[in-house]
Amino acid sequence: MKKRSMAFLLALAMIVVFAGCGGKSAASDEAEAGGEAASGEDIVTLTWQSYDSYDKYEKVVEAFEADNPDIKIEYEEVSDFATKILTEATADALPDLLNSNTGTTQILADAGVLEKFDIGELEADEDYKFADFWDAAAAYCTYEGEWYSLPLDGGNYGWVYNVDMFETAGITVPEEGFTWEEFEAACGKLLAVKDEIGIEYPTIFNDLSSSIDMMYPLIVQAGGSYLEADGGCAWNSEAAVAAFEWVQGLVGKGYIPPIEKLGDGYDALITKFNAGQIAMARVALWNSTYLEDSVNWKVMNAPRGNGGEQGEVLFLNGIGISSTCKNYEAALRFVKYVTSEKGLALYLEDNTSPQIAVRRSQAELSVSMFEESRNMQLFNTGLAYAGYVDLTPTFADQQTIIGQYFDEIWHNDADIQTTLDRMVEQLNGLLTQ
Repeated sequence: MKKRSMAFLLALAMIVVFAGCGGKSAASDEAEAGGEAASGEDIVTLTWQSYDSYDKYEKVVEAFEADNPDIKIEYEEVSDFATKILTEATADALPDLLNSNTGTTQILADAGVLEKFDIGELEADEDYKFADFWDAAAAYCTYEGEWYSLPLDGGNYGWVYNVDMFETAGITVPEEGFTWEEFEAACGKLLAVKDEIGIEYPTIFNDLSSSIDMMYPLIVQAGGSYLEADGGCAWNSEAAVAAFEWVQGLVGKGYIPPIEKLGDGYDALITKFNAGQIAMARVALWNSTYLEDSVNWKVMNAPRGNGGEQGEVLFLNGIGISSTCKNYEAALRFVKYVTSEKGLALYLEDNTSPQIAVRRSQAELSVSMFEESRNMQLFNTGLAYAGYVDLTPTFADQQTIIGQYFDEIWHNDADIQTTLDRMVEQLNGLLTQ
């Protein structure tokens, strides 16, 4: 294990999603004691720790154990995941299997906590169909060009609109999404019938704690990227400035209210949309179940810059094998099962929380709870253009710095270019580490 990198594990506390109290699977006492399978073979017990609740995976674990009677999975839901992993890593007492979410795969890999996968072997397995994973998954599951986790699920953002309001305003939604000019034109039409349809604004741009998640796709849509070719940060480019200026222009025209921190989080936008106070909203997939059926709503593609660029934010969960796992072949068998078409189908089909189907072939499964008329599959096809800021061991620190400088622009009226220049100077210090 890379002891020099253990400090990076502290950053886990900033980005891991904590969930509830501990729990574990119904592994038998015989299995936990290292018993025997019906065939007489020794039973291998694999420990799996996660921030997720066991009920998300119970069905697929039971199916795996039925198909593999020589392997039992002992699942533990950890309420303080970062602290637990840090303690176990220091003591060389890691579990066999670990979940990782956006940014944590890189931190854990750098610290020597995860074993890398032999992707050549996975690609050669025709039944596994490694090539079926969305390309976007690579950025979340790799570190320094090597795969340290395999994708399980995730969530991104999409745009929903009130079909009745759009029809009243005479707006046709382009199949490929509005350009910025078309978006503004739609806002103007909605504002013109504001009193008739009862809205306060055509839409709202906002975010819970900072505007990173709001601005990332807009900067991409403006033609910008987070990194330069040399690895330095590019978020003080003309494109980044243009994205901020565009949002300021929407405020000035009355199409959106001034940017503020909504105390109720992401759900505040859904509440306003459900109440008919806005005609369209950017909604996270994991919150889409709060959209009310009483509203005639539908999903549309993310806007694209006038040059045709599209972008959205994606969060992704994966699973990896610890570097201290003593039963690697058994662990690999389970990881391949849970991330295979069969395993993911079992996981997704009865999941009450919509998830991104990380395999192209299963795009419909994650949104099967919704009527086809809602166009929810666009959340999945949006993976073709979804991403996030640089996922390196300094990911959490990058988030903190970006949030601070973006807040200066929105809440302290700071000059855009000067503020972004200062932000990039700090970020470049992190990116060279």
